[in-house]
Amino acid sequence: MERINVIPVPNKISFLGGETTVDPSKLSCEISDLLGNEEYILTVENNKATLVGGSETAVFYGKQTLRQLGNTCPCVKIEDKPAYPYRGFMLDTVRHMFSIEETKKLIDAAASVKMNVMHWHLTDDQGFRIYSEKRPDAAIKGSVRKSSDFGKLKEEGSYGGYFTADQMREIVDYCTERHITVIPEFDVPGHCSAIIHAYPELSCTGAPLEVKTSQGIFDDILCAGKDGTFEIIFDILSDILDIFPSEYIHIGGDEAPKVRWQECMYCQKRMREEGLKNEETLQGWFTNKIIDFLKSKGRKPIVWNESLKSGVIEKTVLVQRWMDPKNNSTQFTKDGGKIINSDFYHYYCDYPYGMTPLAKTYNYNPVLKGMPPENVVGVEAPIWTEYINNFDWLCHMCFPRFTAVAETGWTNTENKDLSDFIRRFEIYTEILNEIGITPAPSTEWKPNPAKRLAKTVKFFSGLIKKKE
Repeated sequence: MERINVIPVPNKISFLGGETTVDPSKLSCEISDLLGNEEYILTVENNKATLVGGSETAVFYGKQTLRQLGNTCPCVKIEDKPAYPYRGFMLDTVRHMFSIEETKKLIDAAASVKMNVMHWHLTDDQGFRIYSEKRPDAAIKGSVRKSSDFGKLKEEGSYGGYFTADQMREIVDYCTERHITVIPEFDVPGHCSAIIHAYPELSCTGAPLEVKTSQGIFDDILCAGKDGTFEIIFDILSDILDIFPSEYIHIGGDEAPKVRWQECMYCQKRMREEGLKNEETLQGWFTNKIIDFLKSKGRKPIVWNESLKSGVIEKTVLVQRWMDPKNNSTQFTKDGGKIINSDFYHYYCDYPYGMTPLAKTYNYNPVLKGMPPENVVGVEAPIWTEYINNFDWLCHMCFPRFTAVAETGWTNTENKDLSDFIRRFEIYTEILNEIGITPAPSTEWKPNPAKRLAKTVKFFSGLIKKKE
């Protein structure tokens, strides 16, 4: 049977007959205006390979395909381009940090399967990891928590650290060489305990607040009624824009309880002055103010889907869908809005394989019923790190799931096949090992159906925390 060992599987393969040996160092490359920016044509026959791409990025993708084909491979002509323009992974370095060198290994793995976005989650309740020249206390004070108590994962003693501007630029440069865009996330107005610890005046009460030591959703969020809130946000964003050249900046918007805003004289005054009907609309106003700032700097925002609740968010935003019980993101796409799908139940990689086995991730269709396909711009596999405090376990949870999402992002649905993906992944594991990544064994990501529930219950046992 004719088949090739490439992840993601190319969208058009013509077998030319026979096999050949290829020296990748002698690859002939050409850039053609006749092809799309991410489109390439790779021809392998007669002991040679030629590659034509629509850009340097497309040529890079063709080289990744040739690398996986191996030195001895079928004679083929591959005409290939991605199903979606956005193919990403998200790394949370707030709950637990990972070194620059470890992060580079994830980037290498993502690049090898043609992912093109690294979403870097850098701020949250448990730490502020961006060093800002204009607002240094955000990191100096806000990056350190007194201990770590993430359910069963308990660690005594302070935990902290942040990334300097030079370190963040190093990651940006490393990604750029691999045709990956880094999109930083500064999450507001919720998940802001760490920055409020550094600047108590940012909250509605102004009271001292500790950096959180556990997972959860917390009532203290940024005050939308104080002008000083935006002064600090804009100062930090200005430094972020100086470090990260990405077109998009992620500004969060998820899980923002409104209890403090309901009690806050500043927020209530703001609502009256702006003619806002409720606190959800106030969040929409708050978000639009940040959007206007980004637009003034030539940048665009990404927000989590909760931001749509207000009904007043600008349609130009890119929405990241993760959990949307009221299907606000579906309506958003019907109205012409664009979304990234990172569905919690299928793409979140920090939950056990018993809950989210590989087949569930691989077979998920990111275009939901009622969504215009052209308005789903891509997919993203997030890895949150409340329960992950070392790189080996991070890799165990991410692989093969990252590669499954990468294949969905690149390969047209009609060309996907789970059993063949599994066969190809076993071979691709050699590349991961070369990078320094050990994936989960197949016995883990193909759990016994009868044991799935038990594994999931065991994971969640003891993780539920009372709301503070």
